Amino acid sequence: MTIALLKEEATVAVEWTITIQGKNEFGDVSRREVRIDKSWERLFDGEVGLSIEEGKKIMAALQSVVVSHEAETYSLFRRVCPDCHTFRPVKDYTTRQIRTVFGTVEVRNPRWMLCRDCHPGIAGAFAPLKEICPDRATPELMELTARLGSMMPYRQAVKVLAEFLPVEPTETHPTVRKRTIKIGERLDDQIAQEERRARPHETDERRQLEMHLPGDRRKEFVIRIDTAHVRSADPNSARSFELVVARCGRGGRGEPGGRYFVTSTDRTAIRDCALHALRSEGYRGFGDVTVISDGAEILKRLPRAMPKPTAHIIDWFHIAMKIQPMQQIADHLIRSNSNRAELPVTNGRDIKAVKWRLWQGRIDRAIRDLERLLVCLKQSQREGEFSISRLHSLGSQLLTYIRSNRGAIINYGKRYRAGFRVATTLAESAVNSLVGKWMVKKQQMRWSHHGAHMLMQVRTAALNGELRDRLRTSFRQPEPNMPSRFKPKPPLLRAA
Repeated sequence: MTIALLKEEATVAVEWTITIQGKNEFGDVSRREVRIDKSWERLFDGEVGLSIEEGKKIMAALQSVVVSHEAETYSLFRRVCPDCHTFRPVKDYTTRQIRTVFGTVEVRNPRWMLCRDCHPGIAGAFAPLKEICPDRATPELMELTARLGSMMPYRQAVKVLAEFLPVEPTETHPTVRKRTIKIGERLDDQIAQEERRARPHETDERRQLEMHLPGDRRKEFVIRIDTAHVRSADPNSARSFELVVARCGRGGRGEPGGRYFVTSTDRTAIRDCALHALRSEGYRGFGDVTVISDGAEILKRLPRAMPKPTAHIIDWFHIAMKIQPMQQIADHLIRSNSNRAELPVTNGRDIKAVKWRLWQGRIDRAIRDLERLLVCLKQSQREGEFSISRLHSLGSQLLTYIRSNRGAIINYGKRYRAGFRVATTLAESAVNSLVGKWMVKKQQMRWSHHGAHMLMQVRTAALNGELRDRLRTSFRQPEPNMPSRFKPKPPLLRAA
């Protein structure tokens, strides 16, 4: 009898009623109720509290009330003529769908005519809701869609949005792609405007904010720059194109990495983006600027275009990686050949000496030692000696690399001991996180130059932590002329 009673009580359903009530500036009250039925039987299945679907239902209802209330209030506010403070004539009434993070809301969309007394002879109309929501989607939804679209595949971004938010089925991967590209275009235009505004002041403002102390590592600004190859979707162009990826910050090791930027291989574009990123780090047109790159011809354009003095340094990591396989082949020859007298490299000391001299900035000695080593390898090269032939080939490539970049090879040991950066590891990681994982490694996709560039603008803004602030600025509309009946008057002006 007791068991049957418990079973009968377990079927009892609990009804939750949530009342949403709002009151606008005119005193109008809007109310909506949301009912949720909960059964105790769900407790035995481990379903405690509200589920995601029930949370979506509540937030969708709340969003519908709030958006409708705000749209009606703003439409009524814009109906008042700011000049004569009378109501504008009505053109017509339609409906407009506004997409939000908590679902699509359909609101009443009136169109007001221009005031006939203030604008005689002009028969014009405007939709007030287009002023606050020109994209038919809220800025928050645009930002969230662009952020997810830049971090994961578009189809995966759609699944994440549908999993946690009450979005409509119309939020498909083409929608995510279009919004991401559109946000990238807005960010690109915004950065271009900032660069144009700052360009006339580059020659006028030639002072640094902090004092230049001897041995101060923070007085140097470093640009770590590298290139990334992206598969091209244009059948009439090359199989891939290049994007320049860089990170700008202070020179000391242990300092924050600084700002990211991605741009095309145009010399002017690289310079403008570098100066824009340096200004955010405190650069004011005067100071020590150092560009660290791997010696590619495209990247050599930046030091020549930057304000003077600007130094160019070859990345030590690339030099070391060109010497490392030579050292490995030499060690293999020594281990596999018992007659060491016949080997041109009796031990690894010759190659280590070249590496040490390059580390200390003794370029002439390193070139002479490398030339002498190549001559010995050429003389001792025999038929079928693949290892020696390979060692000679790597040595020739290293010699050509050193000769073509000898002006950018410095005393790395002295710079490293002073606490400055000598490698482009931050730029390499930026290439991997920004471009490599998304466009090359995990997603074997082909991209247009425009689409890749705009996607990178969103990713760099997200990594720099400024995506939300920049989008708030781009979405902000100029404040309309507010009529006096909606303006709160100061007490003294009211008394007068």
